Formats: sequence, structure tokens, C-alpha cells
Amino acid sequence: MSDKQKLPLSLMYEPDTYLCSWLLPDDTGGHLDIPGDLVLRPLHRPTGQVYGAVPLQHTQHAPGVVETAFPQYISVPVLHGRLANGGSVILLDTHIQLWENSGHITGAAALLSKPAFFGLAGVPAAPTAAVPPLVISATFQITALDAALGVPPIKNVSHPHLPGGEEGRWAATVNASAAGTWSTECAELTVSYYHRMRAMDPCEFNLAFSPVATVTLTEAKPLAIALDQYIEPLRKILSIATGKPQDLSYLHVELEGREGKYQVIGTGITQAPFASSTAAIQAHNSAVRALPDELSLLDLVTQWSRYAAAHHPLVETYGAMLHTRDQHPRSRYLLLIQALEGLYGYENKATTDQRQAKHTASHEEALARAKKDLDAETFKFVKKHLSKKPSASLDTALDALMTGLPVNIMSLLSATELVKEVQAANTTTSLTTAGALREVRNNLAHGNRGYEPHHLQEVVRLLEFIVRGHALRILGCSEAVISRIFPTE
Repeated sequence: MSDKQKLPLSLMYEPDTYLCSWLLPDDTGGHLDIPGDLVLRPLHRPTGQVYGAVPLQHTQHAPGVVETAFPQYISVPVLHGRLANGGSVILLDTHIQLWENSGHITGAAALLSKPAFFGLAGVPAAPTAAVPPLVISATFQITALDAALGVPPIKNVSHPHLPGGEEGRWAATVNASAAGTWSTECAELTVSYYHRMRAMDPCEFNLAFSPVATVTLTEAKPLAIALDQYIEPLRKILSIATGKPQDLSYLHVELEGREGKYQVIGTGITQAPFASSTAAIQAHNSAVRALPDELSLLDLVTQWSRYAAAHHPLVETYGAMLHTRDQHPRSRYLLLIQALEGLYGYENKATTDQRQAKHTASHEEALARAKKDLDAETFKFVKKHLSKKPSASLDTALDALMTGLPVNIMSLLSATELVKEVQAANTTTSLTTAGALREVRNNLAHGNRGYEPHHLQEVVRLLEFIVRGHALRILGCSEAVISRIFPTE
């Protein structure tokens, strides 16, 4: 890559195959230094090979009679390696398959450091330590991060063609306010821009920016927990804010007790850092614009993590489908309705419990009277078929949630081909829009019938606006922020 093409944010290691040596555990409690390689690919687990005298287990049945079975398996929480360029690799949750003179290695994630040219920076003090390292901070990039920050990196520009512009002078003023920092007692989150300037070239002047987030933890945590509690929630929130699946493009961490930064390779990381552009920010059209809206991104992340830990139905259901691409509209329809139904039940639990208590008392009283007045066979039938739960309708939940946001798109739902088709087919009663959606859900869930995918997709698109709006609502966003979710036409 030429100097002109370099991004402000760049990878320490590009996806590729790297020569290395692995410290494989042997049966004496020590380690053997075995040559091999490390294969790094975007969105994939890191893998590797070892070649040579690998440590094998042998079974001696009798003097001079030894049996060696293949393949042999070793699983370790941490596997250390040294790259041929002098850097180091820490492979987490590693599984090794060994053959006679070779082996295959797979890890959940790889942490890679730069070569230590001066001193021992970046090289673990105990390369054979079997305890996974803890993360004290993580620097990462998610697509649409700049759009969600809400402030561009350049405050203003001037050039000869602007009113008041000076002849022959092109200039840009960096926006010093284009950064946000939010803190809790557990963490600090900063979102800002890395920049790269090409100003000394007599033939070219260039200034570029990459949005970057850094979370610093009060207490060091395993990588998986840092991902689950801070990085993935922010990725989900940006996906909700933009209505598009967003990618984790870059992740470096600092480890407790170790110098330097470590690039993280693993599933879910595209290894494709980017520079900001006006076109991309406008295309993302994020409903969340943290700095202008005076929103704490860390508060949104913390609230999402709390809801996830409590198995909040909308967070759990919709969160699981946020990054799914090309999902069939049938599946998406069912999951969106499930998310709304679960949200209504979660927020109306107290009322539901009261209704249940009242119904239980009436149920017991009715059975007591029936036992006195009915014969044994009839009473047995009544007892079996008399519901222990009060009647509940999905229509009520859908009506409340579809009209309970700053923008009401019920008229758009009513005009969809799917709703009109279901209403026209129902000749016995007059179905409301919510009733039609409920009937579609029941038919799809029970396999009674199917519907045209493009008709389902039309409704799915509108339901997604509603679910996204409620997702931002429960996270604490204002009505102005929620309103940006919805179409303006």
C-alpha cells in the first residue's frame, strides 16, 4: 500500500499467513518450541500449523510394545507463539489436533503484538503462562461510528472559490469539539477521530480522519466480557440507529501487566478500518447523534448490557437478529412480532399479574360452585377446560406499541397489501390492522398458510421502524431522536 493510500487508522497485521514458532505443552508440564505458521482471515477464527517433532502421548502395553493413536487432541486456554518478525501472538481458547509430524491449531481469538526492537515491550514476561490475559482498555472502530457521534472532524474550510476566500490559499480547520468522553464508575468511553495529514508534499495536500472509540475499564476483564459488555452493545445500538447491520472493523487492546497494544483477530472483526466520508455519514443517516443530542453513548451501552443480562425480551430477540443479513421476511416477521409482544408483556407485567390474581380467585370460586351444582363427569370436563389464565390478545399489545411512539405509522401498515389481503379474506368479522397482523403471525407460526415474500417484506420494513423506535425509547433516547427512525414521506 502506498503512502498516499494509508488510512489514519491502520492495522498492525494485515490478514495473511505468518511464519512463527508455537510453544506447545508437553507431558512433563513444560513446553516445546515447534515451528509453524499462523493464518489470519477477516471474520474468522485464527488457525495455524505446526511441523516437526510434536509432543505426542504414547501408551506402553508391554516392554517394547508402544501404541500411538492418531489424531491426538490438546485443549489449552492460552497458547503462546513468537512471530518470525519478532512479534508475539497469544491464542485464546486453543484446540490442537496432532498427527505424527504435524498439527493443526484453532483459537477463538488471536492477540498480536509488534516486534520488540527496544527492550522487551510487547513480549509477555511469562510466555508460557496458562492464564488468559485481562483487558484494561480496548480501542475499536465500528462502521457508522462517525455518524452516531454527530459531529464531523473538520469545522470549516476555505479556498479561493468561496466568498472571502484568499487567492491561492486552501485551508481546513480541525474541529476540536469533535470528540466525546463519557464515564461511569466502571468504565470510560471516548469517541474521537484519528487523523493523517499529508502536508509536506509539494504536489498534494491531504487531510483524512478515522472515527475511533476507546473504552478504558476500571477493573480488568477477559476479552470476551469486554466485548459482550461494551463493544458489541455499541455495535448493536449503531445498527438500530441506522437501520443497517454495522461491522466491527478494528480492535486493539491493552493487557494488564503487559506493555504495548495487541491487535485482535477473530470472528466478527472485518479487519477493514475506514476513513470518514460525508457520503457514508449521510448514507448511514443515524438517528443517534450523540454530541448534538447531548446523549451519553456509554449510558446507552450500559443500559443495553443491563437489559441483556436481565433477558429483556426486545433486547434479547431483536438484538439477536440485528446483524443478520438476507434473512427471509417470514422469519423476520415472526421475530419482530415476538419482540413487540415480549416488550408489551415486560412493561405491563404488574397489570398482568393483577389480572392473573383476580382471574385465579374467580377461577377457584367458579370451580367451587360448579362442584356443588354439577355431576362428577360434567365437573371433570369443566375443570379440565376452564382456563387458568385470563384471556389476552396480541391485538392489544400491537395497538399499544404501534401507536405509542412519537410517529404513528399505523396508516402505512393499514395500506400494505398483506393487511388488505387478510382483511378482505376475513368475511366473518371486521379485522383491525393489528388483528390482521396477529392472524398473519398465527398462520405463519402454526404452518396454516404462507404469504408472498414481497408482501411480508413490505410489512417487515414498517414493523422494523416500530421495533427500532421502542429500542431507543427503552434506552432513554428523546422523542426527537426516536422520530428520526421513521420515514419522512
